[in-house]
Amino acid sequence: MKKFMKAKIENVIAIESLLPKFETHEDCWHENKFRVSKLSYSSRYAARVLAEKLSDCDEEEPCFSFACHECVRRFRLKKISQLALFCEDYKEWKFATFIYYDEMVRELSHIDIPRLKDRLYKQLHRAGITDVVIGCFEVDFQTEYDHWLPHFHLLVKCRDDNAPEWRELWDQLHKQNVPNNVYVTKFSPVEFDELNDPLEQIAYIFKFMWQRKVTFTGKDGRRKRKKYRLPRSKFIDALLTLDSLKLADLEFMYMVRQYGTTLKESVHGKK
Repeated sequence: MKKFMKAKIENVIAIESLLPKFETHEDCWHENKFRVSKLSYSSRYAARVLAEKLSDCDEEEPCFSFACHECVRRFRLKKISQLALFCEDYKEWKFATFIYYDEMVRELSHIDIPRLKDRLYKQLHRAGITDVVIGCFEVDFQTEYDHWLPHFHLLVKCRDDNAPEWRELWDQLHKQNVPNNVYVTKFSPVEFDELNDPLEQIAYIFKFMWQRKVTFTGKDGRRKRKKYRLPRSKFIDALLTLDSLKLADLEFMYMVRQYGTTLKESVHGKK
């Protein structure tokens, strides 16, 4: 995060005025205070160290941690502007989510993010996709499965997700061997949506808020899902993991390179 935040950006969009629900300084102060409280009372030494780190963070000397809500807020303001301008011809882009059910784990520490990113890169390459894909790794704790479920939220340069190469990717992502001890009620590893609300959708991609997802049946009899804060131990696990990661660990890029805050499409075939 530090390298990206230190780089200059030519144009900054007024995100706060365009996204009324975007987190405020006050929101972040309260959230960081809550995080520090939970971390401080943990029996884990690493958690107490992180509590001090977040407590000492301020605008003049930021900690640049993905566990810090205030640093993430400043990062999001810059990243959303960068990507909204990069994808300014919104009709050429889509919002996508790729879910890896066969990579579910009981313990967060068992998730291998570099391997997952490499797996997705190879799947895109094998499918013959030559368009830009950029986004972020995320993981939620699914109470229905009692597992952490890794996935990617992505911006995809793609006018037609039914084109042969995207159908090939669809087939690859559907070939997953879900753990025998997990029953997936709705197997949906690929989701594509129009980029109808770019700022809101980009903000969703880069939120760095790992949560607990609960599935329930509504009054209308339909299955519904809602996200909540993680229980204390898992919340601390998530904060410690986020603190250990760099932007390069979490961000996924295919057919695009980043120089400071400038994005440039790659030459086909080069990683």
